[in-house]
Amino acid sequence: MASKVHTRLHLQTKPCLSKMATLLLFLCFLFTSFSYAEARNCHRVWNCKGDIRCWEDCKNEHNGKGLCDLYTAPSVPKQCFCAYKC
Repeated sequence: MASKVHTRLHLQTKPCLSKMATLLLFLCFLFTSFSYAEARNCHRVWNCKGDIRCWEDCKNEHNGKGLCDLYTAPSVPKQCFCAYKC
């Protein structure tokens, strides 16, 4: 009698595990497909020649958003950071 109960429990839990494994594989597939579909973020840096010039150059050359450093060390020139989609 105990072996019949054990067999029933074993048979009932096995499909549940396979469904769970299938669900996990499907979720992994979705996450990897979405990560490849999104555009990567790229960055370029150059010497800043003013906030407006930085913003315009980044927009015109890379269709991105550019911003100059707010604070730098005294001997380091300000940098323009340009972020855009690759």
